[in-house]
Amino acid sequence: QARWRFTSSAGSNSYLRSMLVQVGKRYVSEQREIDPLFARAMHDLLSKSRVFNDTHEEFIRDLIVSCNRKEYPPNRYLMEEGTKGDSMYVLFKGVVEVTAGGRYVCKLKDGSIVGEAALLNIDNRRTASVRSMQKCDVAIISRFSFHSILEKYPWEKRKFQREMKQKLMELGKLIDVKDDINLEQQATQCDALKSIPFFANDESLHDFVAELAMNASTFWYKPGKVLIQEGDTACDDMYVLLRGSCEMYSCGQFLGRIENDIFGEICVLDLLERRTASVITATACQCMKFPRQVMIPVLAKYPEGRLRLLEHARTRLVALNEIITFNDRQANKQAALKNDDMEDEDQGTGRFPGCAIGFGPTVNSDDANLLASNPLFQDVPVAFVQELSGRMVTKKFKEGEVILRENENFRPETDFVYWIAKGEVEIWKAGNVVTVLKEGETFGELAALRKHATRQATVKCKTTLTCRAVIAKTLLEAIEEHDEDLFEMWTEVAITRADELRKKVALEKQLKLKTVDIDFMFLKLPGLQRDQKVTPRNQIMSEALEGMEVYEWNHTGKHPIKKKARDLPPLTAR
Repeated sequence: QARWRFTSSAGSNSYLRSMLVQVGKRYVSEQREIDPLFARAMHDLLSKSRVFNDTHEEFIRDLIVSCNRKEYPPNRYLMEEGTKGDSMYVLFKGVVEVTAGGRYVCKLKDGSIVGEAALLNIDNRRTASVRSMQKCDVAIISRFSFHSILEKYPWEKRKFQREMKQKLMELGKLIDVKDDINLEQQATQCDALKSIPFFANDESLHDFVAELAMNASTFWYKPGKVLIQEGDTACDDMYVLLRGSCEMYSCGQFLGRIENDIFGEICVLDLLERRTASVITATACQCMKFPRQVMIPVLAKYPEGRLRLLEHARTRLVALNEIITFNDRQANKQAALKNDDMEDEDQGTGRFPGCAIGFGPTVNSDDANLLASNPLFQDVPVAFVQELSGRMVTKKFKEGEVILRENENFRPETDFVYWIAKGEVEIWKAGNVVTVLKEGETFGELAALRKHATRQATVKCKTTLTCRAVIAKTLLEAIEEHDEDLFEMWTEVAITRADELRKKVALEKQLKLKTVDIDFMFLKLPGLQRDQKVTPRNQIMSEALEGMEVYEWNHTGKHPIKKKARDLPPLTAR
């Protein structure tokens, strides 16, 4: 637990504010110099303002200490209408012009406060633009500092919570009035929701998003957690996936992956009585969870939000229906294509819009899941994925095993390109680690795409590894037949990896002296001086290390090298 103590002392030209932070019995001092005239003027301005007129003296003092001063030249915007705001401005000296909706509102002079709504309101959009008319001296109080200071003053925190609730109720933006609203947390959750494509760039959903943020509960889930079970009648929750990836399954088939999306809305909207698909976390996921009892009144209050959610649910139901009947429909299309020479548009994208990133039930579920996790293959044609999946083989490696060796001959007819299904590998170049690859990523493609005669790096298992592999020549032929754009995109990735390897080699050459790890034990041998005193016996380092065996560590382990101790770089004590 930390405690704060404030001391002050007046000098001839400056006012020194000292903050002592106590952690246990230890104090950490953080000092800032503040102009005494500025500090007194700020105190008077904040004490008389509508927002802070009845707050405690120590609270105002902390605001002054935490604020930042900034000078704006003429004709510069302090804030712009419609943008996100995270700070309040106190106009210490100068004149600004306020406009809203393109119309002139007023002019403000010394002592004015603007942008205070950003500290209190969850929906932190600026409602007006403020432009400097002349040189302005401004004090800026950030929302982060404001809420951090509030945590030290519970009575002030409750006051501002009441003000925020009253303001939101006056605007008709609050249904469930909570006594423990965390202002900073709610604003952060609002920003997180707006980063989801469903809510982003839609002004009509602004109030809808703000109210969802006030009623959201955030959870973290480990990989493999079943969030929704197909056929389950307990369907009272809707989820918003903020971070991570989830897998969707229906009728035993892998549908695809979802990221930054909404799921569970079909049952919450009472369109069906059972869950239509299973959703399982593929990686560590952060989700917002909305119970039915929260969503029903919010959706009733915001019909535009309900219509958007209904459209999203309808699109997903149509996609699910198409996937389930994909086999019969695809057979009919293939017959029609042979007769009419038409193009199959659905198969060209490899994705069912509104559902998930996948390739349909005709592709092996494990391979579809593996390829869907890699951004390079999410939009490739289904025919390419089917051919690739049919020619893949499973390979397993032990921890520490070397899969590919640098400068090893590469033969496209017999050598493989690998997809990591489970585990991690290290990429080594010139005896140094370049990077670590994880599930869903590929290796071994550099020599194939760039047509090198040898492998350009060493690949070593960091953990127990399971891979799906395909012959390099087969892969290149499939890409050439089905998707030449994939070849170009994949080549760009390969060029980036080749650049990383070249940089590693260049750094290796720049090293004049390389570090050599030497493990040995010092033993102080007793010796006698002329006066019969026992003292440690000393010996020159080079003589002491003469004849010592020296080993070198690289990606394959420990190897003895033919180098004597006196040929090693200078030793440094550590």
